[in-house]
Amino acid sequence: MLTGFEALGAASAVLQVTSFASDLAVACKNAYDGATTSQDDLQRYTGQMSEAVDCVHTRCEQMNISNSKFASPKLQNIAKECKDAAEKLETEVQYVNSLQAKGDLVKSLRKAFRTSRHQKRLQALQESLAMYQQLMKTELTSHLCSQSDAIYFQQDVSFRKLDADVQFLINQLAEGITDVKDLVKQEHATTRNVIIQESARTELAINSHTDSQVLELRITVEAEKKCEVFLQSLKAPRMNQRYNDVMDSRDATFNQVFATYKDMKAMYYGDSESNNKETGDSKGNEFSETTRDLDCMTHMEDIHRSWASFNSWLQSDDEMFYILGKPGSGKSTLVKFILDQEQTHDLLRRWSPDAIIMSYFFWKIGSEEQNSIKGLWCSLLYQRLQDQQQLILMIRQHFSHLSSHSECHDWSIKDLQDVWSYITKLDTRHICMFIDGLDEVRNQDGFSKLAQSIQLISQLPTTKLCISARPEAQIVRWLRTSNAAGILLEDLTRFDMLQFVRDRFRQIFPNNQISSKSSQDLRQKLVGKAQGVFLWLHLASRSIIDGIENADSGDMLLARLNALPGDLEDLYVDMWQRMNARSTVYQETARRYFRYVLQMSDRVIPVKGSLGWIALPHPLTFEIASAENPKIQEKVLSATGTIRETEILRICEETEASISTRCAGLLEVQSTNLDHHLLETREDDRDPFSYLTFIHRTAHDFLTDTEAGQGILGYEPLSNFSCQTRLLKGLICTVMVMTSEWHLVFDSDYIMAQITGFANRWGNEGLKLATGMLDVIQPLYDKGLLRYDLCPWIPQRPFLSHLTSDDLLHDFVISRLPAETSTHLVTSILRCSLSSGKALPERMFDKLRVLGADPHEYGVLNETWGPQPFVRRGTGFTNLLINFLLVVKKFEHEKPEWLYATSQRTLGIAFDMAKTCKSLDTTVALFAQFSEIGHMQLMSWVSYMSFAGETFNHGSLFVVYEVNLRFLLLYLASKAVGKLAETVLASPQAQNILANINSPSVKVRYFWRSQVTEGNKKGIISRPMFERVVPGVPPMSRSDIEYLFDVDFKMSSQELRMPNEHNSEPKTMAQYLEGTETEEVEVEVMMTSLAAENLGVCTYEEAGIIPSLEYLRDSRENNNTAWRLFPLSMERLEAAATAMEETGNHESLD
Repeated sequence: MLTGFEALGAASAVLQVTSFASDLAVACKNAYDGATTSQDDLQRYTGQMSEAVDCVHTRCEQMNISNSKFASPKLQNIAKECKDAAEKLETEVQYVNSLQAKGDLVKSLRKAFRTSRHQKRLQALQESLAMYQQLMKTELTSHLCSQSDAIYFQQDVSFRKLDADVQFLINQLAEGITDVKDLVKQEHATTRNVIIQESARTELAINSHTDSQVLELRITVEAEKKCEVFLQSLKAPRMNQRYNDVMDSRDATFNQVFATYKDMKAMYYGDSESNNKETGDSKGNEFSETTRDLDCMTHMEDIHRSWASFNSWLQSDDEMFYILGKPGSGKSTLVKFILDQEQTHDLLRRWSPDAIIMSYFFWKIGSEEQNSIKGLWCSLLYQRLQDQQQLILMIRQHFSHLSSHSECHDWSIKDLQDVWSYITKLDTRHICMFIDGLDEVRNQDGFSKLAQSIQLISQLPTTKLCISARPEAQIVRWLRTSNAAGILLEDLTRFDMLQFVRDRFRQIFPNNQISSKSSQDLRQKLVGKAQGVFLWLHLASRSIIDGIENADSGDMLLARLNALPGDLEDLYVDMWQRMNARSTVYQETARRYFRYVLQMSDRVIPVKGSLGWIALPHPLTFEIASAENPKIQEKVLSATGTIRETEILRICEETEASISTRCAGLLEVQSTNLDHHLLETREDDRDPFSYLTFIHRTAHDFLTDTEAGQGILGYEPLSNFSCQTRLLKGLICTVMVMTSEWHLVFDSDYIMAQITGFANRWGNEGLKLATGMLDVIQPLYDKGLLRYDLCPWIPQRPFLSHLTSDDLLHDFVISRLPAETSTHLVTSILRCSLSSGKALPERMFDKLRVLGADPHEYGVLNETWGPQPFVRRGTGFTNLLINFLLVVKKFEHEKPEWLYATSQRTLGIAFDMAKTCKSLDTTVALFAQFSEIGHMQLMSWVSYMSFAGETFNHGSLFVVYEVNLRFLLLYLASKAVGKLAETVLASPQAQNILANINSPSVKVRYFWRSQVTEGNKKGIISRPMFERVVPGVPPMSRSDIEYLFDVDFKMSSQELRMPNEHNSEPKTMAQYLEGTETEEVEVEVMMTSLAAENLGVCTYEEAGIIPSLEYLRDSRENNNTAWRLFPLSMERLEAAATAMEETGNHESLD
């Protein structure tokens, strides 16, 4: 530590002792009361407290030794008293452990607690600790560090070199936080790692107690699951693909990056000299080859100086370092090499012992998550939050609207940046980032916007950034303004290239096939001609190796090398001509391969694996094989035969060989290494899920951006009908084979979207194939091998209901309904179609009504969130009205054109159904959440169930409304726009309905105000208690309804709508609830009541949904949310599952 900060370091350690000791006292007291604190837990807590005491001792000594001017006698006295209290507390823990050893823990503990002096001792210790905390508050703010002192310390040049906990303490005091109780809790979570480092302990001091009565820092199993779901929402399907696809760092030859000048000379000269003595002239010639390279000798010091500047940067406080290089010069390979080296971590620890490394590889030809600014932020935030469950819990509490996010697409860049800024104040670890390929950001974002994000990241405290890019003019200009240090890669890699070629040649030269001099000349000319471009060297050396393997003489090899173009683009042309110039058949085959990859490489195929949905990259090798082979298509699509695993692997190998011989090295086959997640143990180590990709971005750009590449690719549009037909057949064949052979489960939404998308792109031309593919996959859907979710006990919606919103498929849907269609089927199709949020074409609605569909028959909807024992229930009419309200509230201001189109299509159908509705006074439940600022957020059923049991953000308000159909229908009529809507509303039937719905009703049935408790501070999620509004409370006023729901009913009313200019939506709701008579009920009672009153909710039992007994028992053991929130309902389900299993009526559900 630095002089002047030692006392604050000691104060931070004392705060830590009081925190651990107070928590341990609570644990002991609750153990006496019968809580399930294990002996191991108590011993671990005691060990943590002891480590904190040791830290106090160490830091007090530092305070005394460094400078007596800054020593605080009062602080030393408090520290001594705290250490004494900790020793007494250890005695109490030993007593608890001794009682545990006797068995019958609860009985013995309670008896001992009631009949002994331990209660008084613990009480006295707790009071003493509370007093010490108050003394620390006085000492901190009055003598050690006032707010102005803290602000001054933040500006000190040495501030960043302080331990993380001391920085955090100063930051808190600078913000005026002086409540020691709050300060200790935040300090407690932040400084754990520092204490462990100072105590030379590697085990993290994590978690405490699962009993909700013991208020400690343990994150429950269920909280961990929620944290994991939140974390996974940031993880793109192929987040690490680009890193994995870059040349293996073990194969890279960048060893001089971390070498001293002496080591560098030995690396390239000394070893060769010694080898000369041992192995003869061959190695000696290598030595003379290098030593005669006077250019390398001349620039040795410059090369070493450049790499030394990078090494120095890793250890310094400098913010940015750049790596510029030509296309193909090895920038990505270098970044991967640096990331994989332990020397990188060692040097960064000199900068900061707690430094962590993050990385992102832009890839222009990849998916949106791989080449966009949002993908960058998602990846960085994901890496920062890994193993940081406390941070995730705090984020979920502070940004409650983010808790339902499940994938990257749910995030906005603003939310990502807001979360990043928020946790920067909490997470004081130092961060070093490596961002590769700035020039590869997608065109929609552009470098200017990316530079803004980079600037935001690099200016954050305790953060440094290394970037790599091509030396494009815009990037170079930007770097000049940053005053960053950096290197130009092609000027530094001659030694590495010589070593790379030498290693390649050593592997294939048999028995000195060519002379040492010829070998030496080849290497020198290869490296010289490469001009720093590693990719050119890689491809050109492959050509030379082909000649060696053909037994070409040394002169022939040199002639081959001289004939190779020196430019990378020209080399691609030469490679293509050498391989395919003589065969138009070969050219056409390669052209199709290129087109397949260009069209599909940014997509993934979701498939169920051991860890949930797994993303398989497009196009798979077997997918390409199927696209190319009509015999496979006929066999699979006509269901006249099957393809077993051995044949799948053989087909993939043949396809890989064809790609290798046809594509001139521009494409390569990569392994996914996902088979262990998707398949049971296999003896064959070949990957059945391999896929095609370009060898490098330059290969992609060569084909798409150059005249020569366009000539190879062909000038017709990439998305031509023939190519897309082959791809669609290849995809469906792949799905059919893999479901048949391995019973894999694919995402039904994705597969059906590929088929319907094809139909809509090509219209009537593609309709026949699309409908044929739909017929092929329907049996898989009916068997559950194509599913929307991962819960096999949730009933699937009718297959045809996925297609009803598509006008082009109208005739197909109608033709596939059985001749004797049951009214139950068409009613279910209508109900599910109107719950999707997509507008149903009027002629489809009319046809379903003619076939007997009842828009007012209730049924279960397959909208679930995990295993909670309640499910949504509704009619086609209620589904239509509720979904219109939810979507309009969400997108009205973002997509006004959508509102125009949707409201016109929806209005006529809604009023047609209203004519046959028995009662527009029927009511349904709506869920909403308010924050202290902002608008009311309506929640879908899935969003609500994902929120159930959460510890919401402090100050938030959660409301369950009961609304009648009059309100929902009037809302729709008020939002409808356009001439068609005006025509519908002007009709006599509509006017008659409108005259009868001018009494919208909105009531608050339940509400819940979040409160900050010790439990939710620590991540303990208790069972929420809702306030039930007693019967008889009048509905909300019309003006409040219009204000909260942002609607003007435009109907005559005796009630004057008053503007709420000075009110916010939360205030309006708070005023309505003020003075309302309520009673407290558990969340299970609330949900059961909503189901009993038929307000759009029903129980699993009522819906006939029974999960497997194994699943229910596992979820109980894991303390799943459903068991905590709805124990009685879950017990009934368990009993039902047990009965079904005993009678043999229950299928095994994974």
